[in-house]
Amino acid sequence: MAGPALTPDTGRDAATLLREAEVRAERTVGTLRMAVSAALALTFLVAVLGTVPEDNAMLERQLLAAGTTLGTYFLFGAATVRLAGRHRVWPWLGWVFAAVDVLFVAVNVHLTARNTGLPTNFGAGFPVVWLAPLVLAFGALRYNPWFQGFQVALLALGLVLMIATGELHDVPQDSTPAALGYFFGVPPNAMRGAMLLLAGVVLVLAAARARGLLRRALEEARRRTNLTRYLPPQIAGRLADLPAAELRAGRRQVVTVLFCDVRGFTARAEGMDPAALSAFVTGFRAAITRAAECTDGVIDKFVGDGAMLVFGVPDPRPDDAARALACAEALPREVAAWDPAVRVGVGMHHGPVFCGAVGDDSRLEYTVLGDTVNVAARLEQLTKSAGFTIVASADALGAAGIRPEAEGWTPLPAEPLRGRNQPVKLFGRAPR
Repeated sequence: MAGPALTPDTGRDAATLLREAEVRAERTVGTLRMAVSAALALTFLVAVLGTVPEDNAMLERQLLAAGTTLGTYFLFGAATVRLAGRHRVWPWLGWVFAAVDVLFVAVNVHLTARNTGLPTNFGAGFPVVWLAPLVLAFGALRYNPWFQGFQVALLALGLVLMIATGELHDVPQDSTPAALGYFFGVPPNAMRGAMLLLAGVVLVLAAARARGLLRRALEEARRRTNLTRYLPPQIAGRLADLPAAELRAGRRQVVTVLFCDVRGFTARAEGMDPAALSAFVTGFRAAITRAAECTDGVIDKFVGDGAMLVFGVPDPRPDDAARALACAEALPREVAAWDPAVRVGVGMHHGPVFCGAVGDDSRLEYTVLGDTVNVAARLEQLTKSAGFTIVASADALGAAGIRPEAEGWTPLPAEPLRGRNQPVKLFGRAPR
């Protein structure tokens, strides 16, 4: 099937599509920041404010800091959504967003420790610490393992700095409750940190795997889109699913081929301006497409005012010839419905052909070749001199289950066609 060459850079590449996916991911993450802030604020109002004792300056400062934190994080999410909605999320800005998420947690842990006067080994009990898993999960939505690794590294650095620069106190084992030391001592805190970092590593691997899957999916979608721009969907699916080497090997199979051409097109085209000629050809091709679609035929190619249709590719069916005959009868009707002044000639033949891809990787075309194609083209040309709209071979009519003489077909003189030594038994008929 001859057509425009498919080049590797046709359409948008995977990098562009990944970039668009990352912008959408930032918009999703920004929305989640707002949702998390709102949910935590609601929980804060319901579960905390009603239980705060009066005249406790430390708790009042802590509540003020919590409210400010949630409000700031909500605004940060809103700003992200706005920037992403306007496609102003430049590549470097994603790194800033990732850093802000982690720094938001680290700064609030530090402020909580200063406000409460608690040593840093109690930091695992601060509510804001457990926002860290959410922050790491946000990173997994970006389809970028580098962002995820960057966040895990920042988080690990923050934990190390908090321990190295903070004040560490052992919790007395005889305090009330006595088991408090088992929950806030150095060993359990180390376990919490290890679990958090391991979760981050898992999310890094998840992000890398998701990005790889996305890239492969985008490449496959781009390849299929490129093919369907130039080839029928039935053929594009075959090209996309099979290796190029197998496609080039091709195969022989029996098909039915139709050629359709506008009568008197050259004289008509001489009097048309380019815009009118373009509209004429577009309308003609739309009529051909309708006839092919209603009979499940494959349009091999359009050439000027003509078209080649094939029935039996990519895979043969028992009713290929019958559908081809139905299409041959539908073509003149569809063209007349579009423009009653336009007449067409249709040639139809049935037989073996070569089906496969030809060309190299930079210009790969799926084509149907062989004597059957040549005969069908000659029969379309014969409609001009024979005076019939449709000229079909006895092989095509027989494969369609038609008895020509009994069903209104007129026998034509058996004569060798141009390019062939053996005569072909032919029949002609005007459309019903």
